[in-house]
Amino acid sequence: MPEPNAVPAAHPPWTIRPATSDDAEAIETVRVATWKACYRGIVPDTYLDSLKVQSSRVDRMRAAIDRADAGVRVVGVADSQVIGMGIAGEPEDEQVQQGVGEIYAVYVLTQWQGRGVGRALLERLTFTLQALGYRSAILWTLRDRRATRRFYEANGWKFDGAEDSLDLQGPVHLVRYARELSDSA
Repeated sequence: MPEPNAVPAAHPPWTIRPATSDDAEAIETVRVATWKACYRGIVPDTYLDSLKVQSSRVDRMRAAIDRADAGVRVVGVADSQVIGMGIAGEPEDEQVQQGVGEIYAVYVLTQWQGRGVGRALLERLTFTLQALGYRSAILWTLRDRRATRRFYEANGWKFDGAEDSLDLQGPVHLVRYARELSDSA
């Protein structure tokens, strides 16, 4: 029997739900804002300064959400505002073994970081990949974004030794993380 003066556990002021096509512009807005806020000093400023919400990207996102075979897209929402987003699905790298899914993105607006939104998005994506039959998953992140790497490591992901780079008006180094999905439920 609960104590008479016990306060019920607080629920977070946000929820995680599947993305809808109506979320496409907000998803792109979160992506652009997060890149600009979190990747300064890692990604060249000229590239970050050129980022903007583009109707063509919004249209592609809307189309992908509407396609059943285009992976998983989830959003974090507070007071009907999209504050975070996550995308997962089949790996883009053809050399990855069968049965391995990929998390492509987990982004949370800076004012909502550190409140559990990113963790909840990541958990939903890993659970969904597992439900789709994937045994393990990979993700790529910026090598020099230490806070993000600590976040993934704290959530059971391990650097698997793979590295790559992108040319975003200058070199940007990536590292790959992996995790078995059987322990994510």
